[in-house]
Amino acid sequence: MHCVFLAFYLSLAVTTCSATILSGPYLFWGHQSVVALQPRALVEASEDDLTNLFQDVKAIVIFVRNATGRLDGSAYPKFQQLVKSNAWAYLPQHFLATEPFNYNANIEVINLTGSAEEEDQVLISGYDDAVAIYGEGEVLGILASREEDTHYIAKRDAKDRDERTEEERGATTTSQTPTAEEEDKTFIYVAVGHKAVLYVTSAPIINIAGKLNNTKLVSHNKDVTFDDQRGKGYGRLNIIFSVDTQKLFLRFNFTLSRGYWYMKAVEVEYNEYKSVLPVVGTLYSIPSAPIGFSYRCSSRNLQFGNESDSLTISDFQVQPWLNGVPRFGDVYDCVGFTTAPIWAGILVTLFLVGILSIGLIALMDIKTPNRFESSRSKQLSLFIQE
Repeated sequence: MHCVFLAFYLSLAVTTCSATILSGPYLFWGHQSVVALQPRALVEASEDDLTNLFQDVKAIVIFVRNATGRLDGSAYPKFQQLVKSNAWAYLPQHFLATEPFNYNANIEVINLTGSAEEEDQVLISGYDDAVAIYGEGEVLGILASREEDTHYIAKRDAKDRDERTEEERGATTTSQTPTAEEEDKTFIYVAVGHKAVLYVTSAPIINIAGKLNNTKLVSHNKDVTFDDQRGKGYGRLNIIFSVDTQKLFLRFNFTLSRGYWYMKAVEVEYNEYKSVLPVVGTLYSIPSAPIGFSYRCSSRNLQFGNESDSLTISDFQVQPWLNGVPRFGDVYDCVGFTTAPIWAGILVTLFLVGILSIGLIALMDIKTPNRFESSRSKQLSLFIQE
């Protein structure tokens, strides 16, 4: 995820959940069990999963901010590094099925205010203090937002979300008028019937020479479809975006080969413009996984393009042919095995093996003499010479 971020703080001792009402999106990190929550980006984490997690950890540190907008990880480098060095999961949902206050006695709530630099330092110090007391891997960190009581009650009373109007669905948890990006900040594109899904943490960016210049694709038609041609070895995830009152069509092309699927290109249509943009990079840049598995990459951007046009998505997870299952399958990722530390270890090992090999060759080349001179043989040779 190139992940999320904040905090300057005021510590509170919390005994009841009425004192603090949390809303999403959420970032969990620090305990190994949170990894199980990440592949379920299509559905909200279940009450049992969260309850078990809250009970398993020795302590919970909750960082609360007063906004719901996404944070820029580059502004919080220390916190970003902290999250990357731990197991983590990002949950885009607005509310948790259950909150931690009834399941763990060791909870500290830190309200976040101040500049980005101050917040970055407080996030690190607040979490490290808890780790120093309870131990590495025993502290669960949670980054959340504060929900006003009136909005919280209104949301809980609306039990059937399908009965809401479009205006009510678009309302945010704050008193400000929601922007388009806030309305669609999760960026989950699920095909009708749960046939395929693309999930990203930020809006795709498209560049079409003479038409669109690094435009964020924020608003999209909710009726995402998947053209399933599995018998012919391909499929297409179709998403319709709204750009300046015009429709922009993206069709992500998937191919099948020997039990694996590949996302090799995207078709773009905007006004009279039509083009197919292949994945930029090497063969290893193409998202792929076995059928039934998803592919996730948060360490680099995926770019489709040609000489003049491009489409970029970042921190994404994708899976075609879900076959109606409302969750991602097991994850294949883009993290390579041969990282810089591994290469360094291999080179040092080869160097030491080389030295050992030279030593062994030198030892094997030593030859002992097969004849030995005695005192008698020396005298005889001297007599003959005289």
